[in-house]
Amino acid sequence: MYIDCTIEIMSNSSAARTNLSSSEVRISNTKLGEGAFRICHAGTYIGGNRNQQEAACKRFKPRWRSMETEYFASDFVMADTAIAYAEGWNTFCASDEIVLITKGHIVTSNSGIRYLAEPLIRNFKKFTSNSGWILNDNSWTVEAMEAFSHWTYHASNGQLIVCDLQGRYRDNRRFRNGKSRFELTDVAICSRARSYGPTDLAEKGIESFFANHVCNQFCNVNGHWDRPSYPQRWFPKSSATSMFSSSVSHKLQSTNRTQFQLGAMGNIIEEEDSDGDY
Repeated sequence: MYIDCTIEIMSNSSAARTNLSSSEVRISNTKLGEGAFRICHAGTYIGGNRNQQEAACKRFKPRWRSMETEYFASDFVMADTAIAYAEGWNTFCASDEIVLITKGHIVTSNSGIRYLAEPLIRNFKKFTSNSGWILNDNSWTVEAMEAFSHWTYHASNGQLIVCDLQGRYRDNRRFRNGKSRFELTDVAICSRARSYGPTDLAEKGIESFFANHVCNQFCNVNGHWDRPSYPQRWFPKSSATSMFSSSVSHKLQSTNRTQFQLGAMGNIIEEEDSDGDY
């Protein structure tokens, strides 16, 4: 079974990976992945630049649908912010370390269910979470993604980090078209002002990343980059995405580290690898 939907808005940027001019997507019942609060369906673009290309179409489960307006609104703001920082990173990184950020768009089915539709990413990999976890596989790609997060902290004067980095490294030795690059989706931002929705873990998210991050070959390439002086680890290491709805965000002000356990404090945890193609 397929559902035909129309995309609402468009976006263009040198660091953005978007739906381009494709204005419709056909959504199937085939699930690509399922997390604690969302389900990802397979889709196919109809018409435009991405005609017949595969799409990932994400919807909230009925139990969590009350959060979708807040989440979708913050998702676009996060994507635009991350794209802006990726453009800055791309001006000085090596040509094979370019970062592209996926920006999806809302599509609505005939039954009124809203989906976030975006180009599908195959060979999906999670590099970091928003609670400080960093993949430990001794690969240069993880080090580059750590450095990208570190650089966003430096470039924002310590006001935020772009984190929860997941997607793929597209190697031009495997793909004939296009240059090697990172293609990321569903990024999160942790900010001191907590301006980026349910996945923004505020200062505690920033500190937790730096408590686990050790500067590597990709850090400080164009001068010394700022980092917090004495960061603390506030959350257990978990590759899942932690979420605090606005109604319980005041709990992030607690200074008792023992209270910050995944599944506690009223936060919702997205299961690892909920949206990828497996």
